[in-house]
Amino acid sequence: MGRQIMETPTNEFIRNPAQVGSGVSWTMTAGGVMWAVFGYYRFLLPHGQDVQWREDLGYSLILNNGLFVLYNLPGVLALLMTSLAAFRYVAAVQPGKRKLGNVSLVLLVIAAVFGLMAAAGQLGQFDALTTGGLSFGVLFLGLALFLAGLAMTERNTSLRRYGPAPAFALILLGITGMLVLLLRPLMFALQLLPLFIGAAVCIAFGVGWIVLAQVPGLKHPAAH
Repeated sequence: MGRQIMETPTNEFIRNPAQVGSGVSWTMTAGGVMWAVFGYYRFLLPHGQDVQWREDLGYSLILNNGLFVLYNLPGVLALLMTSLAAFRYVAAVQPGKRKLGNVSLVLLVIAAVFGLMAAAGQLGQFDALTTGGLSFGVLFLGLALFLAGLAMTERNTSLRRYGPAPAFALILLGITGMLVLLLRPLMFALQLLPLFIGAAVCIAFGVGWIVLAQVPGLKHPAAH
């Protein structure tokens, strides 16, 4: 009887990532598209400036509320969707209770919290909340993915079950996500890099999510 109690759908889901179903795959794909859209609007500013930094005030003023939402909302949705999808995916493919894996799950929760902060900034039309939430959210998201990929390489059982593709996809995706934040001061504050580089990195981050949704371990049943 005790054995039957332990065999809950949740435990089965953790053992077999195929139980995640198409919902997580579609969420990753949609989130990836939103990251690409965000990269285009936020860095290339096709309709002009939405905010302007005021040195006398110490913060940015919103010049156009519509553009502020247009440029940032895709990033807010992308951060929330990919954080949630990554949490379910990483929980499914982790080989038991591994320290790096657990840390990555905590970081994904923090990334989602920053996503909610960015959403609050959108609702309240406050640039600092939106920009801060997105900037730190993508940093924690990228770091979580990087650590999750490393955790998968620690155990041969993970590599045998899912192959090397998920681990390396998570590591590369994590590095790309962290670059999205690290490049911002080089483009905006120091103006050492053209803005299209930031757009390209963010779009690559989005494409990475679409690719991750197709790798083994999410789309195919785990081998027993």
